[in-house]
Amino acid sequence: MNAPDLTVVVVAYRSAPHLPACLESAAASSDGLAQETIVVDNASGDGTPDLVRAQAPEARLIVNESNRGFAAAVNQAARMARGRHVLLLNPDARPLPGCIARLASELDTRPEVALAGPQLLGPDGGLQPSAWPAPGLLSLAYDALLLHNLMPRSRLRLVNAPGREPVDVECLSGACLLVRRSAFEALGGLDERFFIYYEDTDLAVRARAAGYRVRLVPAAQAVHLVGGSAFQDRRQFLIRFHESRGRFLAKHHRGLKGVALQVLHGLGFAVRVTVDRLRGLV
Repeated sequence: MNAPDLTVVVVAYRSAPHLPACLESAAASSDGLAQETIVVDNASGDGTPDLVRAQAPEARLIVNESNRGFAAAVNQAARMARGRHVLLLNPDARPLPGCIARLASELDTRPEVALAGPQLLGPDGGLQPSAWPAPGLLSLAYDALLLHNLMPRSRLRLVNAPGREPVDVECLSGACLLVRRSAFEALGGLDERFFIYYEDTDLAVRARAAGYRVRLVPAAQAVHLVGGSAFQDRRQFLIRFHESRGRFLAKHHRGLKGVALQVLHGLGFAVRVTVDRLRGLV
């Protein structure tokens, strides 16, 4: 059997309502690329295995007895992957027609590119953050001061391409992310110390440090519903998000700069928790 062009990896955790549309859109967006699908169920307890067996019997299914986290689950699937590229796809993401084919074309025509991501859209068609700079002093200050309320389109939060041509970026969202499998393996896959969040940022930073390019492909688009593949409990989201960001900063920044970044990181966490408590969200 010939190896497929593409391996679609979907990690599911209590996201059964989103899976049917996710799997359908992935199949419809590949424009003739031969693909295989691997679904990893992280002990959802919501009937995900039966749903996958019924809707996508050709998909390979990994059923974990406990929630191993996103990074570990992706690595499980990647070790089974046969495609020359691996698509990380959240259950709440819907690649639009031609999306996956455009991402694959970017990797196939530029051997120095390791990661390619689409422009993410909200359900209303509005732009979602799809690419961003690696965390630094300015971006952490922007977050800590809640400046996204005043400057929601700041380049510290939302990197836009000036047109429809692909552009180099520092980091890409893992909600819908095409990765050259040979590069993924050379980089050692995702860092499993990130249970969820920042594993995509870490991968992009390591890829660029190894000499690869990371590309945002605006002509490729995917709708991202948000919340179907992450913690829907606000408290758990805050804990996991800030835990992972702190781990990222400790991994990539040392010395006085590292201390300053950790201070801003802690301030941002405190501000968010305080605001949420005032709003009655936590």
